[in-house]
Amino acid sequence: MFGFGKSKAVVGLDIGSSAVKAVELKAVGKGFKVVAFAIEPIPPDSIVDGAIIDGAAVADAIRRVFENKAFKTKEVAASLSGNAVIVKKINLPVMTEAELAESIYWEAEQYIPFDIQDVNLDYQILNAGTGAESTGTMDVLLVAAKKEKIADYTGVISQAGRLPVIVDVDAFALQNAYEVNYGLEPDAVVVLLNAGASAININIITGDHSVFTRDISMGGNSYTEAVQKELNLPFESAEQLKRGQPVEGVTFEEVQPVLHQMTEQVLLEIQKTFDFFKATAASDRIDRIVVSGGASRVDGFTASLQERFNTAVEVFDPFKTISFDPAKLGIADADGLSATAAVAVGLALRRTGDR
Repeated sequence: MFGFGKSKAVVGLDIGSSAVKAVELKAVGKGFKVVAFAIEPIPPDSIVDGAIIDGAAVADAIRRVFENKAFKTKEVAASLSGNAVIVKKINLPVMTEAELAESIYWEAEQYIPFDIQDVNLDYQILNAGTGAESTGTMDVLLVAAKKEKIADYTGVISQAGRLPVIVDVDAFALQNAYEVNYGLEPDAVVVLLNAGASAININIITGDHSVFTRDISMGGNSYTEAVQKELNLPFESAEQLKRGQPVEGVTFEEVQPVLHQMTEQVLLEIQKTFDFFKATAASDRIDRIVVSGGASRVDGFTASLQERFNTAVEVFDPFKTISFDPAKLGIADADGLSATAAVAVGLALRRTGDR
């Protein structure tokens, strides 16, 4: 999205609200291999709704990630999500790329609820409208991010002694990782659903086009808070129980109804997203849901998703075609780590200077 400089490899740095994940990939033949991977927790409430509240704590976590000597690259690609990012498909009269570049700011103004001076803007032509069935209009994907939010994220990366060269959007990083690992299916409608600690990113794709994106402000923390409240427990104990580890005086069985109740609320929000997509899209079918993110591992989440939407649900493997040797990289819980690595892998696939 928003890149600077010339083409070379970068470290994919996913700054989440519960942890910082970093991946460095190396091109090998026609594929890639993981040469470095690290994850470091962030203190609770350091990042709230995608806004960095405690920059020093976040920079410190990033610094700890890069204490792993396997990382050789100083350049970093990071990403944003939430209400500071607007992604919109717009319909414009057919024009050349040069004309579009000139007029995009004027066109964008009517779709963006912020002052156009306060955002960084990027766009991609989805359909140039020049085919045989052309109606004289073209489809353009418009992406805008608040400059101050970009500055907050690039600021903590610089503070940690690294060089921010690309700022992407979580939903597109996810798509990047998906395309490399699963290839393109021109006619399939696939939902990429990444359930993180404080948000669920949804990107609905057909072939290599993103046709609908939305961020839902719920995630793993919502489960932890529900357990905390229901059983009157400290955050750490509730967090442990959510992950299926018993704590003194409380069994996992006692926690399950609370988790399942929360999943129902999350599914309602996902249902609204799907309904809205179907109302605005040419097709009302969804062929497959591919899930990632730490919160997708909550007890019964994928089964409930499959049951509710009567659609095949698959767990995203961000290392399906990328060579990854956890033991060699000193990683114990490879499965748990794979669930949370998708955005970082998608970012690591970027190159400085690309669009």
